Amino acid sequence: TLFSFFTTNAQITKGNWMVGGNGSFSNLESYNNNYKNDKRKTSELDIKANVGYFFIDKLQAGAKISYLLKKIPQDNLSWLKYELYSRYYILKPEKIVNIYLEAGYFFGNHLFNNNLYKDNLNGYSLSAGPTIFFNSSVAMEMGVSYSSTKFKGVNDSTENNLQFILGFQIFLEKR
Repeated sequence: TLFSFFTTNAQITKGNWMVGGNGSFSNLESYNNNYKNDKRKTSELDIKANVGYFFIDKLQAGAKISYLLKKIPQDNLSWLKYELYSRYYILKPEKIVNIYLEAGYFFGNHLFNNNLYKDNLNGYSLSAGPTIFFNSSVAMEMGVSYSSTKFKGVNDSTENNLQFILGFQIFLEKR
């Protein structure tokens, strides 16, 4: 059993799918674009589900949906965010531990104050970290993600966020 664990073959090759998700928690600071001295500290919980397809070995493109819950001094906010991303694994597919690099573009909107007001949002994210394969189909990932979000509407603001990520992925082999 131990021998098979160390010789696993990860399914990060052309034609395979990856489904899974991750979660993160962060404390961040946002500022109003019109008043740079107007800063707010907030806490954010982000839960994501993803699906991706390997178009070539080690390179994947996919989509994510995120549920965010944000605590600010006056209120709690929640919304959905949609993301298109691309991910590349640096090491060879047969490695038990691999390193991923990921870039994404996201968009969405949120309603607040009993749905009276709406902000549209968009931004980008950059992530990197190790993926640890338990076998050829299941992996745990850890990572660090940086994102920048612009809000337009009632709040004309920008948020820059550094998050630590923990998640699981399932790799589906082509037949």
